Amino acid sequence: MTDSAYFAQRADEERDAALRAKGMASFRAHMGMAQEYERRARGFEPRHADKVVLD
Repeated sequence: MTDSAYFAQRADEERDAALRAKGMASFRAHMGMAQEYERRARGFEPRHADKVVLD
């Protein structure tokens, strides 16, 4: 499996987890992770954790 395929799969898994989340904080956390995995799947460099705002 390529890095791109792995990150795309993880993005899908995080979006699914967001939809199953019991609360808004969990939803946002999973969606934030999904967005980061999607960025990586597209070949972008990882963002630093201090720049990620989960609210």
